[in-house]
Amino acid sequence: MRSFQRASAWLAAFVAGLPALGLVAVIVALRGRSWGYFAAPYLVLFVLAFLVGLVLLALLRFRPDWLRALVAAVAVYAIAFVTPGIGTMTRYPYHVVRCGALPVVATGLAAAMSYDVPGDEGYAVTPLHGPFFCTEKEARAADFHHFDF
Repeated sequence: MRSFQRASAWLAAFVAGLPALGLVAVIVALRGRSWGYFAAPYLVLFVLAFLVGLVLLALLRFRPDWLRALVAAVAVYAIAFVTPGIGTMTRYPYHVVRCGALPVVATGLAAAMSYDVPGDEGYAVTPLHGPFFCTEKEARAADFHHFDF
């Protein structure tokens, strides 16, 4: 039982620690704008990832505890990265870092092929969004158009 508790603590560090750096990048890129809207979905994602990771920890039976927790965390995020609806949320912080600022957020939902830029009233990231572009020029080159209210 003590081994599972240690592994759980490691899992919490891996599931929340490293991805939290991506969230910090998002908050910095927002430059003082409201970040609660972006942070809340990630908090839910971290909690769900931890709970799924606990199930994996219970199934994995090897030592050391930190390695078992790392394997569970990598598996959870690999699954999340390709899961429709969640994958967009897990990829967004990567694009913030890649672009060095908030990316242009596009959607092809219902053949809309539209995008929003940071500062637009409707700028947000939901499971229905993606792909991401660093510039409007890239978005237009991919046949997306700017969405105006």
